[in-house]
Amino acid sequence: MVEQPLRARAKQSAAPALTVRRIDDLDAFNAIEADWNRLVERSDADPIFLSHTWLRTWWECFGRGRRLHVITVWADDRLIGAAPLMATAGRFYGLSLRLLESIYNYHTPRFDFPVAERRDEVYSAVWRELSREDGPWDAVVLAQAPEESPLVFEMKRRAVCDGWLAGQWTPSPSPVIRLDCDYASFLKRLTSKERYNLRRRLSRLQQLGPVQLEEVRDRQRVREAMKDGLRIEAAAWKGENGTAINSDADVEEFYTRLAERAADAGLLRLYFLRSGDKRIAFNYSFVDRSKIYAVKIGYDPDYHTYSPGHLLLLEIIERACSQGIQEYDFLGGDDEWKYMWTSDVHRHEWLFLFRNRLRPRLIYRAKFHLAPRLKRFMRK
Repeated sequence: MVEQPLRARAKQSAAPALTVRRIDDLDAFNAIEADWNRLVERSDADPIFLSHTWLRTWWECFGRGRRLHVITVWADDRLIGAAPLMATAGRFYGLSLRLLESIYNYHTPRFDFPVAERRDEVYSAVWRELSREDGPWDAVVLAQAPEESPLVFEMKRRAVCDGWLAGQWTPSPSPVIRLDCDYASFLKRLTSKERYNLRRRLSRLQQLGPVQLEEVRDRQRVREAMKDGLRIEAAAWKGENGTAINSDADVEEFYTRLAERAADAGLLRLYFLRSGDKRIAFNYSFVDRSKIYAVKIGYDPDYHTYSPGHLLLLEIIERACSQGIQEYDFLGGDDEWKYMWTSDVHRHEWLFLFRNRLRPRLIYRAKFHLAPRLKRFMRK
């Protein structure tokens, strides 16, 4: 851990000076678990994907070949802001680049800097650390920041003021179901044809045996339930394409270990749709702050004519409405089937910041000037 005192621009003379401490190993990060979780709870950031449990588990499973670089900002002994980052090396257009980037990969739906107070000062403190001249990185990449978060705006304006080159990318939106209603009211949002199809498929499935919703929360049952859930998730096209969770040992361990730890915290929900004695659809979710986060889903393709994934979601929503859940977040991309259920979306932004030096400047111009022009030309 590296500590650097700051002469903070406090709004009140009584406000304590801020101190920046850089954490570069997992043991040091684990040592501040309680402080970290208090910070995340006090911030406006989405807590699930910034929790100590999520970041620690991610690093244990995916951290090989990367260096931890977590910037923490303290007021006396209070952690009031942080930037969970990592140092990596990448290649853009054939050129190598040293990166400081979000603790992120394909399995991270959302990212942010948790800030609990003195926001302007915290962002400035983090930027001073990111932009220091002796920093051994060429660029900073902040991935998958929520549109409503101030992260992209705050970091971009500071970077541009300091002469860095900035570019943004907007990925596909992530559909979300707003649930602040009873179940009957929710059903009325669906078209009459959609309601009819769901009733018909459920009736046909019931002819095979009782149809039930199973919910697993207990840690003791997680390993067995995850094994069955991942079998279902891999049964369809994901398994054939090699993108299923159980196609990669590190990925499988990440989701299983995360499920166990989330169960300990009371956040885990492993939902199954059962037809008789058989599990035929799977939904791996977290529940926090009256929201359901659907991390992974899957269904048995032998039952595809019954739309088991849709039927499972319908059961989950009925239970969620009775429990006062406000939102069901699909996470991931904007798959067409999700829009049967909602037209609302969460939007995200990526921010790329490049030092104004030869190699980073070449990559910036290739990525944000030359490549877009080529794409427009190819569409003609």
